[in-house]
Amino acid sequence: MDSFKEQIIRKENTKKDSTMRFLITFACVALCFAVIMFTMMLNGFLPLAVFISGVIVYGGVYLMQNLNLEYEYIFTNGDLDIDKVIAARSRKHLATIKVNDTTDIGEYNGSDNGNKTVIMASAMNAEITDWFMDVKHPDLGDVRLIFTPDDDMLRVIKTHLPRTIRSKVNVPEKSEDFE
Repeated sequence: MDSFKEQIIRKENTKKDSTMRFLITFACVALCFAVIMFTMMLNGFLPLAVFISGVIVYGGVYLMQNLNLEYEYIFTNGDLDIDKVIAARSRKHLATIKVNDTTDIGEYNGSDNGNKTVIMASAMNAEITDWFMDVKHPDLGDVRLIFTPDDDMLRVIKTHLPRTIRSKVNVPEKSEDFE
């Protein structure tokens, strides 16, 4: 029987994201002001200044849109693909993980990950539980995936985990009642 599950989770804005948005806005306003003031000193290049200011504003908007991130988890027959979707216009493949190579799994509490490569694909939302999955990856070595799966994704992942750690995933069974 084939197993397939797909989930998209939106990354919440953090303080770092808000600071970046503020700095980008401030830099755009300052650069536009400087360009306009410089062209006023040169007399007669105002259309060029407006054009350059427009390019600066476009670049600032583009940079701010790149802070809008979503993570897509695709589980297919024991393989978990993690992709980062940037501003709903481009996609970057982060990793493919074989779930049966998992060495540890559990709820993530911000603990130290040791000497592992970290793949952060979390919603960064305090209201949703983040999970970690430690895996021996053939290319990346010891990897810690930090992600935010829903209960359905956890149920599918649990069925493909090694028996020794399967009991660490406590997820309620799917109820058949649709009342």
